[in-house]
Order: sequence, then structure tokens, then C-alpha cells
Amino acid sequence: MRVQIDNLVELLRDGKWHTMKEISQKTNLHEFRLEILTRFLADYSFLELDIKERKARLSKSFAQFLRKTQP
Repeated sequence: MRVQIDNLVELLRDGKWHTMKEISQKTNLHEFRLEILTRFLADYSFLELDIKERKARLSKSFAQFLRKTQP
């Protein structure tokens, strides 16, 4: 599961909105598991979640944190 979370974060690092379908395909996470994971990450402000449009992106603060801590 850790690899899939890493893949999710890496995919969303560009700051753009990505659909759940696209994220699911690129991370090999079933859409149900992806929804649970993205809701959890959104609850803790790691990402922004647009439930109506079914898309997600990293939160600005988490993206800034990653830029500061990773080369």
C-alpha cells in the first residue's frame, strides 16, 4: 500500500486536478480504495478533493512541504 500512496503523491505533485479514474489507473488502486484514501488525506489537509467532479490534487501547503523536504 505504501508504494501506491507514494505513486498517488508523485502523480499529484504537479498541482493539477486529476480525475479519480486517471489516478486509479496510474496508481493501480481500485476506485473504492482510492476514494477512502483520498478522503482520509483530504480530512488531514494533504490534498484537496472535489467530490462532485470526482477529482483531487495536493494541497498547496503539502506540496510546499514536499518541495522543501525532497530534492
